[in-house]
Amino acid sequence: MSFIGWCGCLGALAACALGLANFAAPGFWLADNMSFFLRQFLAAGLLGCLGGALGFFVRHRFALLYRIVWFLAVLSLLGLAGLTGVRTLANTVEPAPLRAGNVPLKVISINLEHLFLGDGILQAFLEREAPDIVVLQETLWGLQERRWQRLGLPVGSAGENGFPPYLTVGELGGLVVYSRFPVRRETSKVVQGDLPPGADVFYNADRELLSLTLETDAGPLHLLAIHPDSPRTQARWQNRRRYLDEADGIVSALKAEKDGPVLAIGDWNSSPWSARFQQFLTDNGLKTAYPGRWPQTTRFFYDYRLHWILGAPVDQFAVSDDIQVLSVSTGPDIGSDHLPLIVELGLTPPDGT
Repeated sequence: MSFIGWCGCLGALAACALGLANFAAPGFWLADNMSFFLRQFLAAGLLGCLGGALGFFVRHRFALLYRIVWFLAVLSLLGLAGLTGVRTLANTVEPAPLRAGNVPLKVISINLEHLFLGDGILQAFLEREAPDIVVLQETLWGLQERRWQRLGLPVGSAGENGFPPYLTVGELGGLVVYSRFPVRRETSKVVQGDLPPGADVFYNADRELLSLTLETDAGPLHLLAIHPDSPRTQARWQNRRRYLDEADGIVSALKAEKDGPVLAIGDWNSSPWSARFQQFLTDNGLKTAYPGRWPQTTRFFYDYRLHWILGAPVDQFAVSDDIQVLSVSTGPDIGSDHLPLIVELGLTPPDGT
């Protein structure tokens, strides 16, 4: 029992220290990446403190030291929980019923992980949800085209099988948007990234930002599709930072036009507890919300059934103040390593009626 107690106390201290590093040193690659696993660190810290409490039922050779270590573990856990809670609430809005006169809008974002767009499970999901806008990442459009052509099917399926009719493909073919509304303006900007030695052909350090202005039933809507590099190495972390810097500039320019609300959505490869993600929201005056008011796993590893243990919340959205958030949820496992992000919004017509 003494051994369990010591392991619990020291394990809780280690887990909480890793989590607190995200808040203490957000400008460092490794510390910032700890933000992906705050839920796991909190769970490990809690279990460690409970295990440490069991140690009080036996005698310890260094009883005073044991009490001090356990107290520090509990204090660290409380500090991590408090900071995580504060950052969870930062820059968020409370989902609410559709206000009178507002126009509902359903947007679905999916990182496909190269899933074929003709897949039956994906199409059944989209037909059931009937979204107004679908934003896709990791599409590999060139390979999608070849698959459709080989099967003798219409390329893109726009307007069929749950896909809205207006189709826009980014310059690199990674970002794709299907919309029920006509596209008034489109811009695809490639952000150059550093390609590490030994990278395979599927990895592209360059990433695109796809900006569209859609003519919705409530007037123009500025949509920015997001998918920066995954910060698995320091070089790729820097790629993500450059990408988000470019996204800052685009959102700032769109808001300066003052001719429609702004929606940024996609796989940000960023935790909502990342200081850089929160900086993006704060600097651009944007808000977000989470499924069930708490960030949920959207990217899982190995097996969906393990998503609470081996997963992270990386698919996000951000809206300007003139967009109402009605609900946020995640979809089912559709065969990708990401869950769909389903966002229902309310748009205010220009005349406010």
